[in-house]
Amino acid sequence: MMHEPHRTAAPTDIATAHTLHRDYEARSKVDLRKVGAHVYAADPSTEILWVGYVVDDGPVQLWRLGDPIPPEYFEAATNPSWCAVAHNDGFESLIERYVLHPRYGFLLIPPERHRCTMAACLTLGLPAKLGAVADTLGLVHRKDAAGERLMHLMSRPRRSHKEEDPFGLYWFNDEERLQRLGAYCMADVEVERELDGRLPPLSDSEQVLWLLSNVINARGFHIDRRFAQAARQIAKAAAPEIDTELAGITGGVCTGINQIERMKGWLEAQGCMTPALDRDTIEKLLGDDALAAPVRRVLELRLDGAQAATKKIDALLARADADDRVRGAFRFHGASTGRWSGEGVQPQNLKKAKIKDLDSAIAAVATGDYSHVKKLYPKPLAVIGDCSRAMISATPGHVLIGADFSSIESRILAWIANEVWKIDAYRQFDATQDPKLEPYCTTACVIYRRPLGSIAKDSPERKVGKTCDLAFGYQGGLRAWRKFEPDQFSDAEVELFKNEWRATHLRIKQFWSDIDRAAVAAMCVRDNSAVRCGRIKLECAGMFLRIELPSGRLLSYPFPRLTQDDRGKHHVVYADNGAGQFRDCRNGQGAYGGVWTENVVSGIARDILAEAMLRIDAAGYPIVMHVHDEIVAEVPAGSASLKEFIELMTRNPSWAPDLPIAANAWMGPR
Repeated sequence: MMHEPHRTAAPTDIATAHTLHRDYEARSKVDLRKVGAHVYAADPSTEILWVGYVVDDGPVQLWRLGDPIPPEYFEAATNPSWCAVAHNDGFESLIERYVLHPRYGFLLIPPERHRCTMAACLTLGLPAKLGAVADTLGLVHRKDAAGERLMHLMSRPRRSHKEEDPFGLYWFNDEERLQRLGAYCMADVEVERELDGRLPPLSDSEQVLWLLSNVINARGFHIDRRFAQAARQIAKAAAPEIDTELAGITGGVCTGINQIERMKGWLEAQGCMTPALDRDTIEKLLGDDALAAPVRRVLELRLDGAQAATKKIDALLARADADDRVRGAFRFHGASTGRWSGEGVQPQNLKKAKIKDLDSAIAAVATGDYSHVKKLYPKPLAVIGDCSRAMISATPGHVLIGADFSSIESRILAWIANEVWKIDAYRQFDATQDPKLEPYCTTACVIYRRPLGSIAKDSPERKVGKTCDLAFGYQGGLRAWRKFEPDQFSDAEVELFKNEWRATHLRIKQFWSDIDRAAVAAMCVRDNSAVRCGRIKLECAGMFLRIELPSGRLLSYPFPRLTQDDRGKHHVVYADNGAGQFRDCRNGQGAYGGVWTENVVSGIARDILAEAMLRIDAAGYPIVMHVHDEIVAEVPAGSASLKEFIELMTRNPSWAPDLPIAANAWMGPR
C-alpha cells in the first residue's frame, strides 16, 4: 500500500507505579455543546482557569496561570510507569494538546498511558455523567451542584453592563468566584479518584480499541464546506416561503412548521385527528384520498419543511475545524451492547437518499440557488436531505473507500441460535451470489412454502422476507412489524407472517426461551457460577448480571433483581441507561428473551466490526467513519483495493470461525 499503516500501541500494564488524576476548568466564547470538544479546545478564545490534579492518594492540588508547571506532569509524561486518568479523558487530552502544551509548556502524556473512567462506566452499563455515577454507586465524594452552576456561569461570556461596550467580551472574573470555582475543580478530582478506585479498568483488548477510537475521532472526516453552505443557503430561502404559505392556509393560526401543538389544533378543527406529526404519521395520513385539499397541503408543508437532515448542515459546519474536518463524532461504547453512538453531528442518523439521480441533485443544490432547485424539484428541502451524506467527501487527491456487512444481524441471529438451514442459506448465497438465493428471498420462500430460488430479488415477496427478519427476529409481533411496514398489510396478514416465520425458525424461537431462563437461573445461583446457553454464558457477580459473548467480552447489567408477572413467571429487572435516564428496564417489567437476544446479537456484531476496524486501520486504510455496520476510510487516489478491503472486513474472528460473513464495498469521492 502507498499509505502508511497506523499501529495502535498496546496498553501499558495497569499496575502502574503512579496515577495522575486530573480535571480542568476552562472558558471560551464558543459554545462547547454546539461546536464539540475539538473546535472548542482549538479556538483562540479558550482559556484555562484551573488545573486540578492529584497523584495516587496524595492531597488534591490546583494550578492556575502564572504558577510553575507541576513536576508531577513532567514525571507523568516522561516516566513509562505513570498513567493519566480523567473522566471523559478526551476533553482533558484536547485541552492539554491545544492549550496547556503550546501556551504554557506542559509536556504531553503519551496517549497509550491514558485511562478514562467514563469509558469504564459505559462498559459496565453505568451512567456516563460523573455526578450521576457517583450517586448511583454511593461514593463518599459527590458532585458539587452549586459549584457546577457556577462553572456554567463562568465558562461562557457574560452580558455587557450598561456602561460597557455592547460588542466587548466580558467574563465573571472576580477572585471570589474564581476561588469558589477552584474548590469545585478540586471536588471533581476527589470524585474522579474515588470512582477510579471503584471501577475495574478496561480490558487490554477494549483499551486498544478505545485508543483506536480516539485516533479516529482525532482524524475526523472531511466535509465539502462549499456544498454544505450552498445547501444551507437554499434551506434558509425555503423556510420563509413555507411558513408564509402555511400561515395563509391556516389563517394565521400556524406561522411556522415547527409549531406542532398549533398545527395539531388546526388539523383537529378541520376534522383530522392525529397524536403526532412525525414523518411516519404524516405519510400515513397522506395516504387517505379523502383528505381535504387544505389539510393535505398543510401536512405536505410540514413534511417538506421539517426535514431533520437539513438541521444537520448547521451541526456539520459548526463542528468542522479550519481544515474542514469534523472531529470527535463517535462516542466509544455509546450503547450498552458496546456499539458506538454519535456525538453532535450524529452520523448514524444521516438520511439515506431516495432520489434516483443523486448526481443531478448534488449539481443543482451546489448552485445555492433556491429558485433553480425549486424549478427542478417540488420539494427542495427533501432534496437537501437526500444530499446530506454527499456533504461528507474526500480531500483533494484522495478517495473514500467503505464496506458494510451484509445482513450481519440476521446471520448472527441464525448462528447464535444454531438455525442450521438459515446459516446454510447464507453460505450458499455467498458462494454463488445467485440473486434468487439471496437470504431474504430464501426466508420468503420458506414462509410462502415455495421451492428455494422461486422468489426473485425484485419481487414484493422478498420484501416480506426482509421485514420478517427485522420485525420478528427478537420476539416481536404486530407492533414491531408496523415500525417497518406501517400499512401495506392487514393485521391478520402480519399475524400470519409472524406465525409462519416462527414456525420456520424453531431454534431461534427456542433460543428466546433458553436465554431468558438462563438469565433467571444465573440470578438464582448468585455464587459466581456461570449458566451456559449455547455459545454464551451468564453469571451474577456482585452488583452486575453479566453475559459473556463468544469473543470473551462481557455485557453488564447493573443492579439486577427478580420480579414476577401476573402469571407467576420470573423476569430479570436491571438498571438501564436507555432514553438518557438510569432507571429500571422496560419500566420495571423486566427483560424477556427477545431483549436478551437482541443485546447478544448486537454485541457480537459490534465485536466483529471492532476486529475489522483494527485490521483495516493497521493495514494502512485510515478509518475516518464507522456507522452501524459500515467502515469508511480515506486514502490517496489509486492506492486502495476493494478486494483487499473486503477481505480485511470479512475475515472470521478466531472465536467464530464458522460464522458466514459477507460485505459490500464501494469507492468514490463522496
